[in-house]
Amino acid sequence: MKPSTQLQKSKFVKSKNPLPVRIITGELLKGRFIKMARRSRMEKYPDTNTFHYFNANPKNWITGDCTFRAIATAFEKPWNDIVMDMAQLSIKTGYAINDVKGIEKFLNQNGWIKQKQPRKLDNTKYTGAEFCNEIQNGKFQFLKNERIIAKIGGHHIVAIVDGQIWDIWNSTGKCIGNWWIKEK
Repeated sequence: MKPSTQLQKSKFVKSKNPLPVRIITGELLKGRFIKMARRSRMEKYPDTNTFHYFNANPKNWITGDCTFRAIATAFEKPWNDIVMDMAQLSIKTGYAINDVKGIEKFLNQNGWIKQKQPRKLDNTKYTGAEFCNEIQNGKFQFLKNERIIAKIGGHHIVAIVDGQIWDIWNSTGKCIGNWWIKEK
């Protein structure tokens, strides 16, 4: 007999594991309710040499705010300040707050220079992991101590700090697109 997929409630519980574990109750198996544990996001996306779990959102929400998280992380400014600054620019320019043109204008106004998508010698694209590895000990070592904002995958943006992508999920398998670096 398959367990039902309906969940009645969930709650956080303390455990010996230092990371929070969400216990889901309400699974019916052979006429009895059982408890199932769901891994926390930090367990789901552990740190690697090219990825670091970090959520700049002040409420620690998992939401579609990647632009604000990436810019706040790279600028080393609070998330709320970035949202307010981008909203003011949006009102001034008429671009939506998350429109590519608005994002590029915001970065340009704050002294960030747009760079073309990096390519390998054979003209293939770099994945996030490959780009980070090249920053750490390869072709892009001159960026090792820099903060970078990069498009990655189709519609995502991340901060790269010291050769690691800082985000709420590991997107290192996606291709790096255009990227920005702070003008010196």
